[in-house]
Amino acid sequence: MVRLLTILALSVCFVTAHADVTITDIIGRKVKLPAKKIERIIPLASSMSFVSFLNAQNLVVGVEKTDRMNHVKRTYVYVNKPLTDKLPVIGEGGAARRPNMEAMIALKPDIVFTITADASEADLLQRKLRVPVVVLSYGYTGVELETVYKSLRLAGQILGKTDRAQQIISYVEGLKKELSYRPEKPAKAYIGAVSYKGIRGIDSTEANFLPFRLAGIENAADAAGRKGHLFLEKEFVVMLNPPLVFIDSAGFATASQQAAKNPELYKRLSAFKTGNAYLIPANTFYYINIDLMLSNAFFMAKTAYPERYKTLDPEKKAGEIVKAFTGQNVFDVIKKDSGGYKRISLAPDGFRTEDIKW
Repeated sequence: MVRLLTILALSVCFVTAHADVTITDIIGRKVKLPAKKIERIIPLASSMSFVSFLNAQNLVVGVEKTDRMNHVKRTYVYVNKPLTDKLPVIGEGGAARRPNMEAMIALKPDIVFTITADASEADLLQRKLRVPVVVLSYGYTGVELETVYKSLRLAGQILGKTDRAQQIISYVEGLKKELSYRPEKPAKAYIGAVSYKGIRGIDSTEANFLPFRLAGIENAADAAGRKGHLFLEKEFVVMLNPPLVFIDSAGFATASQQAAKNPELYKRLSAFKTGNAYLIPANTFYYINIDLMLSNAFFMAKTAYPERYKTLDPEKKAGEIVKAFTGQNVFDVIKKDSGGYKRISLAPDGFRTEDIKW
């Protein structure tokens, strides 16, 4: 009898150890994962950012071309280059996002991560690969930290990185407390040249913009009554005439060309007259740069409320934030690539930038 019970117990343990685990991903899909340890992953659609922030990039067996390009507007891409340069490319990445199925299957991943709002896209990918596909996200009407946290926790659970996920979440919550100042009458600002399926000009903006919300700044684009990315008529931007204007470095050249072609329109924006137009590192480049967004929130807070943040050094703070996410302070590389934080003024050929003297 004892022998029989022992055999039954061992059988139960064996079944339990090899049972599938079902998780719910960020868009509500039920995905069955093998109970074994995940050792081979392929991240699509910039989900490599989550993998990198969780210090799990050593598990990646294939990458999209956009995650190993020679640009460094994304911190984790630069940090990962010694690794990704040696990995096979399984697709171009970018807006088209059509990975090479045969190449992915040949790499035998245990799991595929992706970022999408379309459940059918993830389901189709899963059926073709016969591998679990888990959707992560930064948010669907602008960046939402709760969605970021859920994605970190989910990926952390799958990859055995729950402690690291909580470390990042706690760190961001601490940053929020540092930016808790809320004046009775908040400063108003506009963010232009935000990337959206390509490089855009000043008319490309973001309502419900995370850095503004964190910094306690009123978003002029919220007057449109929508959330997330939107295009505004240039005349409408002039009508809003925000006292503070920030130009995203991803679209800086395009916005500068616009200013060269139509200088009169830009001259009507008071921020360019008062010295309150600024260049900032890319909030979005191919996809969300969450660490740079958080860094930009501190810079924006200082420009909006200089007396409150008198002792804040935005570049030093950016370096700390980037290191907390990627393990390396590569803000100097971002600064070299994109210009970092600069003041913008109008010139005959478009924009001119200069260092900021606080």
